[in-house]
Amino acid sequence: MTPKQIVEKLSSFPNRGVDTENEVPVLDFLTQLFANQKVSRESFRTPKTYISVVWWLILGLSAGLICLNFSSILGLVITFLFVTMAMLYFNWYASPVTSFPPLVKSHNLVIKDKNTSLKAKKLILMAHWDTAPISLLYRPEMVGNFRKSLKMSLILMMVAQFLAISQFLIPNDFLLLVSNILALYFIIQGITATIDFFRLGYSNGASDNATGVAAAIETAKKLWNKNLQNLDIELVITGAEEVGMIGARAYMKAHYQEFTKETYLINFDTLGSGDLKIITQTGSWSTIVYDNELVKTAKEVTAKIASLKEVKTGAWHTADFDSVWFQRAGIPSVTLAALDKNGRMPNIHRPTDILSNVDFNPMEKAIILAEAIGVQLNASNHDS
Repeated sequence: MTPKQIVEKLSSFPNRGVDTENEVPVLDFLTQLFANQKVSRESFRTPKTYISVVWWLILGLSAGLICLNFSSILGLVITFLFVTMAMLYFNWYASPVTSFPPLVKSHNLVIKDKNTSLKAKKLILMAHWDTAPISLLYRPEMVGNFRKSLKMSLILMMVAQFLAISQFLIPNDFLLLVSNILALYFIIQGITATIDFFRLGYSNGASDNATGVAAAIETAKKLWNKNLQNLDIELVITGAEEVGMIGARAYMKAHYQEFTKETYLINFDTLGSGDLKIITQTGSWSTIVYDNELVKTAKEVTAKIASLKEVKTGAWHTADFDSVWFQRAGIPSVTLAALDKNGRMPNIHRPTDILSNVDFNPMEKAIILAEAIGVQLNASNHDS
């Protein structure tokens, strides 16, 4: 199948939500694309959506603040625990809250060439198959302020922690009133963040991330066909990215010991609208900078290939990508994504993320770029 046909097929499912009735048929379709490769379907436990995670954090934090009315020590402890977990989760670190019930089983697909042998270098090509809950916060008029909103929420959580400490040390009726108001504010904020999912369900995910899956598959097949002597190509199609990059983390934990000294990751995410970008900065609170050998190689390739000369670097500070775990682990990583002139991804997490709104040009360029990166990595003698 061509990349466009893969996008069309994935978009023919109403959605690709984790643990929905569509998950197994989607994985079955993807599996049958690899008659000449070894496919492993690896399971992991995850929240069904980020909605339950958000509500655990909000209700826990609000409960801690309300507990200050009855027990300052209990309120302090509960507030501290949930503020800490929220700071980890929204800074895209592993947070214990992602292990809170209800949990479901989801899957990654790990695909390897049947003829592969132990090689000095490994290139992981990654994309997530799942689609996101529809969110009011991703409406066009609101998404531009997403990072500011998230930062403000995290600051208010730190204020909540200060109020809990103050109430424990020096009980004060005014601070108690502020704590109760803040608890109500968090609950209202939670309703705002999640109401569209309960009204509208999941996005179709034509751009986010059927295009990324198609690009990763096509790149892998092109590189496998080249029989590269020095570079092992592994394709990983992850689940639960939209929950908090859960599938990618599960894959890395399961396979980290298999990584060679020279392991690289190219992640493909949302390539259906805008201009192709080499993402060099992410992070919603702190900034995560991608400045590594793979990013340098990507820049070198764009300078050499005429059709890629317009490809520039970009930043994405609205949530994060599967590549975050690898970057933090010191594995040279890069995400290829498409951004519009305002640095946004049009239609994502909205009902408008459908096939008719997909522009295939950035996806096609991402395939060209990723294939060329693989060829250059294979040829390079650089020991990173």
